[in-house]
Amino acid sequence: MNSSYWRKENLASYCLAFIVLVFVCLWLKSLHIESSWQQAGLLNLSVGALMLSAHIIGKILKSFGLPLIRGYIFTGILAGPYVSGFLSFDMVQRLGLINDLALSFIGLVAGGSLHLELLKKRIRPITFNVLFQAIIIFTAVFTFVNSLGQSFSFTQAISPVQLTALAIILGATAVARSPSSAIAVINECKAKGPFSETILSVTVAIDVLIIILFTVAMTVVRLLFAQTADAFHGAFFVVLIEIGLSVIAGIAMGKGISFFIENIREHLPLFLFFLAFGIARFSLAMSYLMETYMGFSIHLEPLLICMSAGFFVQNFTPSGFFFKNNLQKIEIPIYVLFFSVTGAHMNLQALSVTWPLALSLAGVRIFAILTASWLAGTLSGDLPQYNRVAWMGYITQAGVTIGLAQLAYRQFPEIALYISTVVLAIVLINEIIGPIALKMALYLSGEVKTNSN
Repeated sequence: MNSSYWRKENLASYCLAFIVLVFVCLWLKSLHIESSWQQAGLLNLSVGALMLSAHIIGKILKSFGLPLIRGYIFTGILAGPYVSGFLSFDMVQRLGLINDLALSFIGLVAGGSLHLELLKKRIRPITFNVLFQAIIIFTAVFTFVNSLGQSFSFTQAISPVQLTALAIILGATAVARSPSSAIAVINECKAKGPFSETILSVTVAIDVLIIILFTVAMTVVRLLFAQTADAFHGAFFVVLIEIGLSVIAGIAMGKGISFFIENIREHLPLFLFFLAFGIARFSLAMSYLMETYMGFSIHLEPLLICMSAGFFVQNFTPSGFFFKNNLQKIEIPIYVLFFSVTGAHMNLQALSVTWPLALSLAGVRIFAILTASWLAGTLSGDLPQYNRVAWMGYITQAGVTIGLAQLAYRQFPEIALYISTVVLAIVLINEIIGPIALKMALYLSGEVKTNSN
């Protein structure tokens, strides 16, 4: 009785706080300002109101058994330019910097969550899952779009070559995952064990693999559109160089973090926060300098750098435990900000225009994930309670998928509208059902302690 009463009191408090915030947001929206410094102040106040609202709605939804990040995304959608307009299109664009910071930080968390000893024990299911999911998902989505794409009104007028190109891009983006969503839900549930470790490891590994797969897809699409192949000669070699340099940079970064922990230790969360932000800026600066002064462009991937750094600190230094504990001190506000801004980016109009195709592709993708994860679990001898629900852990998609779609959007104006609209609609569907499915899978696997509720 006391526990039930406490929960009702908390729910009432959260609802009251949200109502107050709604009035604050309405007041902010009514302000008419023109100077740049006032606009910057309004943006800061709006972001603060967004974070508080997202935190409160997340808590309200959690009381009904839904994941916290579901509330963060839902708040972002409500506050975004496509629903209430509390955040304008300009504000959402200016908040793009948050993605750089958050994804780099999430990379540190992802790498720091991988334990080498457990990975060695689970190497078979991890390897099988990565390979089968990449092959089966790409094949299923590509075949569906290439064969039935013109049956949908949205893509009815597209040419056969454009349809094949769209099928390749959608197939590649369908393989992508959301480490941020997986980490947030696993940490929220305090899940621990081989099942959750495998989910996280596969998700992170696929996000590394997608960089190579998407580069291959882009190259093939360029050739389909009869562009010269000379400009893309050695593209695969360049990708390997970029991955190698990113891993090396990550190891160097990991050594720097370990040195800081062993010799300074104080204010480590603040140090990691600015380091995550700085690594994204460093990557852009290096690309610019190489292209300007050396005549070629090598792009270091911030997410891969930070994953490598976190993995190195966790497994090859004595600072792993201290490192992970300090990451946990600042992860909640970063998750709140990242997922609420991600929600604000989501275009509901895209879903209204393409919902038959988007729902069909989301269903094809989920069926392919189910097939691949079941096959991987069967071949690796996973326990039945793991194998039955593993597919539910791989549905989520978010920032990485959207980033890949934006890259393809800029490269291929012939199919840009189809890419951006369809991918955003699919991501919206997957990000709505994915966290809920993952939370259910963690509970069904038996790796969530009952006192974490």
